[in-house]
Amino acid sequence: MTMFPSSATVTPLADLAEQVGQFCAEPTPVTAPIALDGTIYQTSDYSLFHLLPENRPVDMGHVRKLVAMITQSNLLHIKPLDVTADLGVIDGQHRLAAARELGLPVYYKIGQQLSEADITTLNVAQKNWQGIDYLHFWTVKGRTDYVALTAFRQRHPTLSFSNAKLLLAATNKGGSEEFRAGQWKAGEAYKAEQVAEFIERIAAEVPTFKQPNHSGFVAAVHYCVTSLEGFDTKEFMRSILLQPRALVPCAGHKQFLAMFQEVYNYRKAEANRLRFF
Repeated sequence: MTMFPSSATVTPLADLAEQVGQFCAEPTPVTAPIALDGTIYQTSDYSLFHLLPENRPVDMGHVRKLVAMITQSNLLHIKPLDVTADLGVIDGQHRLAAARELGLPVYYKIGQQLSEADITTLNVAQKNWQGIDYLHFWTVKGRTDYVALTAFRQRHPTLSFSNAKLLLAATNKGGSEEFRAGQWKAGEAYKAEQVAEFIERIAAEVPTFKQPNHSGFVAAVHYCVTSLEGFDTKEFMRSILLQPRALVPCAGHKQFLAMFQEVYNYRKAEANRLRFF
């Protein structure tokens, strides 16, 4: 049985030829199966391939799952890698890593017209391509709005991807298809910064509240800070600190707004109360 290294010993592709030199061979055509758009080749010289920076980062957890599956039943020839003319991996980098760990031949087909721009097209139907993978792709491609979102997430790492996207978006219209296609637009960064910083302050000063990253809480804070006339973050924070246990778990943004209204208006005269609806 072929032995393979644990995930802790995985090294970059540049070192693969040395690791599996005994398996290396010149790529030769496979007689079957044959792809509709060209011949499928096989090789154990993994150093022939290179990863593309626009592609999603390799998830070693997924690689380990593939290793287990391939150990039980090796079907690598059924789904060959899609590579560019210079053997840049467009689709299949996880399969490449799994084959490398097992020391098994890898199968690939060359698309003469394929380029980095085809990464999202070939991967769009795959379940394990998430929004964050498309963010990485378009950021590397230099799409300004995506670069801004990546920088925003780096400044506010406690925010989930979806919440960071919500705060920085120019509009609440458009969905995941727009984001995947590279057409998502960022709005005014200073407003997103205000909301993110306020959420971070609440999380820091009211540690008993366990939902600062709940999508409904973030949406409610975003509405109050950016759209609710008369809302004062300092006044709201003062009211929160007077009764920190008044922040309780809620199901959605409407429930959070109702809670905010009660907290904000604590001990205020009727004339000074703010309506949140």
